[in-house]
Amino acid sequence: MNRAPHPFLNFNDAGAKPLDKDKIKAQLLSRLESVLLYLLPHGKVRGKQFYVGDIDGHPGKSLKVELTYPKAGQWKDFASTGDQGDIFDLWAAVKGIHVDTEFSRLLEDIGHWLCMCDANIQIPQIKPSKQTELLGAPDTRYFYYGVDGELLVVVNLYRDEHGDKLPIPWDVKARRCGIPESNRPLYNLPGIRNAKDVVIVEGEKCAEALIQLGIPATTALGGAHAPVEKTDWSILKNKTVTLWRDNDDDGKVYQEQVMAAAQAAGAREIKTVTITPGEPKGWDAADAVAEELDIEAIVADAVLCTANRIMPPHSLFNWGPERFSGKAPEQKFLVQGTIPMKCVTILAAMGDTGKGMLTLDLALKVATHNKKTGSIVPPMSLGGALLEFGTAVIYTAEDDQAEIHRRLERLDPEGKRANSYLFVVPLPNAGGPIPLVTVTKTGPVESEQFRQIKAELLSVQDLKMVVFDPMSSFIHADINADPAAGSFATGMLASLASETGAAVIVCHHLRKPANGRQITSAEQARDAIRGTSAIVDGMRNSIVLWPASEDVQKRVFKTLHEKKRHNAVFQGAVVKANGPADRAIKTFVRNEIGLLEDLTERLHYHTKKDDELENALIEGIKRSAINGHPFSHYGSTGVYNQRERLPSPFHEIGKHKMQQLVQALLNAGRLVKGRAQGSKENKWLDVQGGPFAIGDGKFRLGADETS
Repeated sequence: MNRAPHPFLNFNDAGAKPLDKDKIKAQLLSRLESVLLYLLPHGKVRGKQFYVGDIDGHPGKSLKVELTYPKAGQWKDFASTGDQGDIFDLWAAVKGIHVDTEFSRLLEDIGHWLCMCDANIQIPQIKPSKQTELLGAPDTRYFYYGVDGELLVVVNLYRDEHGDKLPIPWDVKARRCGIPESNRPLYNLPGIRNAKDVVIVEGEKCAEALIQLGIPATTALGGAHAPVEKTDWSILKNKTVTLWRDNDDDGKVYQEQVMAAAQAAGAREIKTVTITPGEPKGWDAADAVAEELDIEAIVADAVLCTANRIMPPHSLFNWGPERFSGKAPEQKFLVQGTIPMKCVTILAAMGDTGKGMLTLDLALKVATHNKKTGSIVPPMSLGGALLEFGTAVIYTAEDDQAEIHRRLERLDPEGKRANSYLFVVPLPNAGGPIPLVTVTKTGPVESEQFRQIKAELLSVQDLKMVVFDPMSSFIHADINADPAAGSFATGMLASLASETGAAVIVCHHLRKPANGRQITSAEQARDAIRGTSAIVDGMRNSIVLWPASEDVQKRVFKTLHEKKRHNAVFQGAVVKANGPADRAIKTFVRNEIGLLEDLTERLHYHTKKDDELENALIEGIKRSAINGHPFSHYGSTGVYNQRERLPSPFHEIGKHKMQQLVQALLNAGRLVKGRAQGSKENKWLDVQGGPFAIGDGKFRLGADETS
């Protein structure tokens, strides 16, 4: 298949102009990651750098290449040769080409790769028409790439008989003339992906003029006439955007539309270039470059927008009463009444309590339970039912991969985790502690590692929970003594929870009680959280686990008919919440695999009288009948075989005792046997006047909502 020549290179025309090295370099930098992976396939991208072992391409981290402007393409081999240079020098070193004496050969080699790269994507020529036959070859071609270097759109720019521009785009994926119907890419996505500051202009010519100067620039596909609602602006999130419009009426409209789109995409701030009065109509960024004006100064002097209330996120004008009108959003919970979504929860306990096992068990349940096809009864954790399920992420600095694996094997003997969205990053095996917060001369700041983690978490679909265990390994600041550091750290984590929508859980330690006193109340537990008051005050939610007193331990083991075990009984409670919460003190007992189980209800019912137990059973049977999930007396649908749908005390009752209890209630007339609608068989347990008792019961699909 014949292909149109590359926009900058033509190796078939004997009369071709000399190769333009600056344009070739711009092409390399616009798809830098693809170039590096072609040259050094064993390399890895880590944040703003590309790493590989050496110039021969061995795995490692000794050779580093910068990925972002203004240093994009610059590299140095720190281990073996000490060589360094720009992207041309790197290409030459890998290919064995001498830069000084074989530069033309170097450009040709790069040019052939650029052409073959496009050829591999199989860009055909535009199907000839009367119009294009008359126009001849395109005057220029502009290439729109995805962030990973994939070619998406080619804009072929022709000139008609009057010299006016006539763009004819080619949709690479659809293989047709035209522009994608939605999610249209911005220009130079690989070049602006990691840039903090981006300049948006009108048209590819202006963007290229700035790119050649090392300025991350882009434009919408279609320039001033681009439908902003069909363009994907999401890459502008958290970036400072400078708008440089053309000096005409279309430019003013374009600027207003892009301002609104950038604001909706979450741009950090938006600025506009001031066009000097007297500039001719249509004057643009490319004209400024051609006139050799100080482009960096023009961009630096751009004015922060106040039109359309495009201001910093904290501006009071962004937070008027309209933000708080209508019905308030419902507070959602990961664990009912205990761990809220979109908030930070601090889970504090002394060492060897089992925080790591608890959070791992919680994450496993969140990632593996399917409420559509799983058990009718939702899984439990920390004394509450789990309400949200999806992706769960844990960063642990204390346990290595082997220990995590052993724990997961005990918690998940069936191997459900293999097909789940559970991610556990054991830092001892993953490069050591990650400082999310560090301290500088001017105070605490968020680290580059935090920004990388945040970007990864924001890209995760259906993220429900994130755990950092323990806090001290991630906050490299004296949060125990410095209130400013504590406030900064908690505020940063709160922002992470709000932006990701996940429940963020931070494991922390308790201080040792003064004079060896035991904790006996939620107030004492809150006061025992280590660090300044800023830590607790800055968290939306705080949970504390503490060793149970001797009296509580004795009662627990007596009730369970077990011998006393050391470090096995704990109590816990939500000690601070900025919303609805279950603040009851619960009792936890360590089971045979080392996991703390909430036995509060079970221990409570063991002390109840028989009539209270009977009332609880009647209520459970009544609700199940109303919900269309009735019990029978015996068999697979009987109260004993289906006892997990009843309160936890009935989970421990023996089969004979359970059936005797039901029979006693039937004999007393407090329970009856009824039938479903259209059936003649009286087998379903209900109360007097209930739907099955009167023969009108209906079975329902799905879970028993009140179980």
